[in-house]
Amino acid sequence: MFLNLAGGRISCLQCSAKSKRTKVQCRAPAMKDKRVCRFHGGRSTGPITQEGRDKCAAAKTVHGQSTRKLRARQSIDLQRLVILEELGRSVGLITGPRSRGRKPGLKLLR
Repeated sequence: MFLNLAGGRISCLQCSAKSKRTKVQCRAPAMKDKRVCRFHGGRSTGPITQEGRDKCAAAKTVHGQSTRKLRARQSIDLQRLVILEELGRSVGLITGPRSRGRKPGLKLLR
């Protein structure tokens, strides 16, 4: 959708970002050669230096509740549980269906 600004002398795209809560599209004009406005990431060019890229890669989380260190720890703990379950099954202590979910690889236990 195009917006006309400055009395019709400027024509630009409307920001394509939508509100999660109201599902209404943003009414701000999009940045030049972008699809979103400055408030929704149109001004962002990402990290420029290699140091900035490394920092961004090290701190990358989806929602802020987990980090690489925590995910690695959980993966190791899950691998230990899988090994204990297999040991219990081989001895005959555990019967019934196996636990659900994808079984992790054993490369992190070394």
